[in-house]
Amino acid sequence: MGCRLVKNLPKFAQLYIILVSLLALILLIYFYSKINLSLQTLSALIFFCLLATVTNSLKVYLSKGGYVTVTFAVTYACVLLFGAPLTAYIEVIGMVLSNIIIKDKSPWYKLLFNCGQSVICVAAAQFAYSYGGGINGNVDTLNIVPLMMSAVSFFLVNSMAITIILALVQNMSPWEIWISNLRWTFPNMFTLSLLGILMAGIYSHAGYWGVSLFFIPLLLARFIFKSYMDVREVYLNTLEALASALDAKDKYTRGHSERVARYAVKLARELKLPEEQVEKIESTALLHDIGKIGVNAELLSRSGKLSVREYDIVKLHPVIGANIIKDIHDLGSVTDYVRHHHEKYDGSGYPDNLHGENIPLGARIITLADSFDAMTSGRSYRKEVTFEEAIKEVKRCAGTHFDPLLAEVFINCWQEKVPWIRPNSLVEVVSGADK
Repeated sequence: MGCRLVKNLPKFAQLYIILVSLLALILLIYFYSKINLSLQTLSALIFFCLLATVTNSLKVYLSKGGYVTVTFAVTYACVLLFGAPLTAYIEVIGMVLSNIIIKDKSPWYKLLFNCGQSVICVAAAQFAYSYGGGINGNVDTLNIVPLMMSAVSFFLVNSMAITIILALVQNMSPWEIWISNLRWTFPNMFTLSLLGILMAGIYSHAGYWGVSLFFIPLLLARFIFKSYMDVREVYLNTLEALASALDAKDKYTRGHSERVARYAVKLARELKLPEEQVEKIESTALLHDIGKIGVNAELLSRSGKLSVREYDIVKLHPVIGANIIKDIHDLGSVTDYVRHHHEKYDGSGYPDNLHGENIPLGARIITLADSFDAMTSGRSYRKEVTFEEAIKEVKRCAGTHFDPLLAEVFINCWQEKVPWIRPNSLVEVVSGADK
């Protein structure tokens, strides 16, 4: 019988957190023996702890879990000035104090992991800096090799640590996490590493007052990155709002678009598609029925049989939808996912009677997700069926209505009880390169 670190946290994630924490504890004990606590060292510790606390409190959250701050600039400057021993304690104290100040209600193991992996990152950055010939306290901006080695080492160790824990917690591949979240932080890390070098140089020549003035560029860097993430968040929220508004027109389709997107994303990830393509499939799945705003609502909700002419009008909604989203910047290249989500694998679908792999893969995925949700949620003209019955129908229609490969993967996911709703992120990343 094992002892669980916390309920609902995967065992491998628990083990990973324990290993990271133990390694960090060993490093902290070692670093403590290397600190010569003079009055100057103590004043530097207090000053940079205050900076780290403030910057750690200004978090910018990422869409797939985690956050970034501008603390990396402070951390990097401290590595260059004081070395790993003092910097590690500045990092830990800054994180703990910021959590207390902002009254962060996240689980305790998030803070434990973030502190632990930060200490390891600091150690890696110091090792690379020393190995490259850098000397702590003597920041030579002309000797770019150790500076670059230190910054890159911090970023690589940090991104690897964060990617692994998010992948373990969210049941996603590490590559999916990195491509959707952490790759966007590289420009942020590069900018903050330059600011860190400048901060170290200013501290060496102008002391605390010079560094205090440097806080303004740090806030500007944070504002720029947050603005980008806010625009991205508004874009995603707008798509969800459009989908919800459409679904709300009919009590039978309420929540339909979000469920279709959820099924489509899971299926796409099981196929190991690139994360950029998965995101486009998710967006188009949310809007796959947007063309229904151009169709009379009475036809869509009628419980009786439609005439041939009326059914032809309803069948126009994929074409209308494709025309609506074609001018959306990120979706213009995948309008065919919406246009062809009612095509059938045997060529008997609409609007263009495409068959087999002539139907875009994204459209084939949305077709299956859409049909499955339609079966299990019911419509005005028929009752819903159980999930088990819907799975049997997917199996029966493989090769006619659905792509047989996709049907097989979908059925296997269900039988293996693969979670269809990805759990919320259980960890958050730390600063700057500190995701």
